[in-house]
Amino acid sequence: MTTTGLDLLAEGGTITLTDGTEVPLRYSFRALALLEARFGSVAAVQTAIDTTGDRPTFGPIHQLVGAGTVGPGGFEPLVREHQDAQGNRRVTEINYRRRKDGADLADLLHPGRLGEYVEAFNAAFTRALESQGNDGAGAAPTETVSPGLSASTSPSESFTSPLTSTGG
Repeated sequence: MTTTGLDLLAEGGTITLTDGTEVPLRYSFRALALLEARFGSVAAVQTAIDTTGDRPTFGPIHQLVGAGTVGPGGFEPLVREHQDAQGNRRVTEINYRRRKDGADLADLLHPGRLGEYVEAFNAAFTRALESQGNDGAGAAPTETVSPGLSASTSPSESFTSPLTSTGG
């Protein structure tokens, strides 16, 4: 049987932070949803890295790497949104804090390792979007509209929290 979809366990790259910690990048649905919320679509994510020097580079790479570090034992996204007078919301900033000590990912990235970060992102992101059962051929991403995230500047509940039933 052939299945097409995202490989939620796809690790394709590892980066080393300035404190010596090695962090694998993994682009789960949650990570992809964060990137969509920040950049607008998966296609926009793929063009976020500017190689011309005409547009910002460090901010987008921080976002791309940060989303790949989200998950149990990794980093937690802290999302900041802006709502205009018409009620339209857009994500204006996402900061990533390490769960174990609260360290900010931006403080743990080194500008001199930019190439390492881009290479690791490309490997992990490509692997996450591969079409399963199709001899590794990449699935063409489609532009999608993200339903957005709730306004929050605090970490979400721990994955170890017990789930409660709402009935039904």
